[in-house]
Amino acid sequence: MSDDQRWGFEDADDWEPTPKAGRVPEPEATEPDGITGQDADRVVTVAVGELGEVLSVRLAADWRRSVDPRSLQGSVLSAANNATMQALAKQVDEVRQTDVPAWPSPTRPPETTPLTADAAFRLMDAVDAELATLTDRLASVQNQRTEVASAGGHVRGTAMNGQVSTLTVDPYWADSARNPEIEGELIEVLRELRRRSTPDPELTKWPTSPAITELTALVSDPTLLLRRLGLS
Repeated sequence: MSDDQRWGFEDADDWEPTPKAGRVPEPEATEPDGITGQDADRVVTVAVGELGEVLSVRLAADWRRSVDPRSLQGSVLSAANNATMQALAKQVDEVRQTDVPAWPSPTRPPETTPLTADAAFRLMDAVDAELATLTDRLASVQNQRTEVASAGGHVRGTAMNGQVSTLTVDPYWADSARNPEIEGELIEVLRELRRRSTPDPELTKWPTSPAITELTALVSDPTLLLRRLGLS
């Protein structure tokens, strides 16, 4: 063959063979953010935020060597609840280290007009009604069993009070699906279970209705209470 004959690909300085069609390489795992929990075999890692919201679900690249696909659901359940319990423990620890006043500060100037017995009873009735409404709203979420299925239909789960009770993963699908596909359906279900089984953060804040604000001001300032009752 003469020297001036060319193969066609020799013009490229950094020629590399074209990758063969087939399985796309899975991206390298990175350290997840947030509070993490793992199962006993360390093949599933679930990361949650400080309030327990699910951030990510990671499977070990070779998890099938340690866990049978039929047992994957138990590993995910264990990792998810471990992460949730760690987040809860952190919340409790932070509350213990924070000086919380016995009563929240009033959000508006307190009333100074005289408080008659009838007015006091009306105030208490108004507070009772508002607290009852708040309690009903909380009860609609707390102690209620929530069930969620992934859009793909391969993962299902139930939860109560923010903790996953059961989790079901199709073992035939898990045996052949790629890790990102499995992780996607898992995080979809875990996030939705968490959202549906925990109350809105606004419901857990101290109520600030006019009646409750007025009562809070009275209880937090005994001198004002005595003056409005005509006893000081």
